[in-house]
Amino acid sequence: MDVGKSFTYMFEDKDWIAKVAIGGVILLVGGLILGWLVIPAIAASILLFGYTLTVIRNVYDGSPNPLPEWNNIGDLFMKGLMGSIGVLIWAIPVIILACCIAMATIAFGSAANDSGRSNIGPAGGLVITCLYCLTTIVGLVISLFVYAPITKFAISNQLSDFWDFRGAWSFIQANPGNYVIAFLLALVANFIAGFGIIACLIGVFFTSFWAMLVMGHLFGQVARTNMNPTSSVPPPAPPMNEPPSMMQGPIEPAPSA
Repeated sequence: MDVGKSFTYMFEDKDWIAKVAIGGVILLVGGLILGWLVIPAIAASILLFGYTLTVIRNVYDGSPNPLPEWNNIGDLFMKGLMGSIGVLIWAIPVIILACCIAMATIAFGSAANDSGRSNIGPAGGLVITCLYCLTTIVGLVISLFVYAPITKFAISNQLSDFWDFRGAWSFIQANPGNYVIAFLLALVANFIAGFGIIACLIGVFFTSFWAMLVMGHLFGQVARTNMNPTSSVPPPAPPMNEPPSMMQGPIEPAPSA
């Protein structure tokens, strides 16, 4: 893997300023209106997710300029929407555990009120703490494995990749070292993006978009290593040695002594 290129390739595009600026502005607008209108904010995230998925596909295809244009917003949004649905499928265990935490908190709180106690008691606190720990562990495991179906979907555009758990595991097993490196470096990129808040607070939106582009390039490289298609045409058979010809000229008699 070319790790350094994943962090700098976007600056090699001749239109990188405009492309990164558009992505940052979309993220900025989505963040600003999140408190008032949730749907437009979600739509902005979906659009940028579709852009990142396209980056993965472009890197896999070996495109010299992986940053896609912004002239096909409809296609980017639909790709991001389908990918978001797939990620939501993987998040179902966390959603269920979160609901369990909410119901446990309400149940123990109601029981405490009925008994005249001001807290939910040691037993209730222990149960809720265990649920929080379990949710954290499950969330970390999902966040590690979900990049496999995300990458496969970016290339195939088949939603079924998200519930092909065996295929996702096979994708990781094909090169676990590169996969883990890409995952860890994506976390590093997001950590670095946090320093963008220094630039008048709004800089973090542009650095966060940069971190998404880094992640897309990293896993595009992983896909290029793991899923590089090979030709199904068998190689040509080696030439056979030509048998000696049966049509030979007359044999010269051996000279007499």
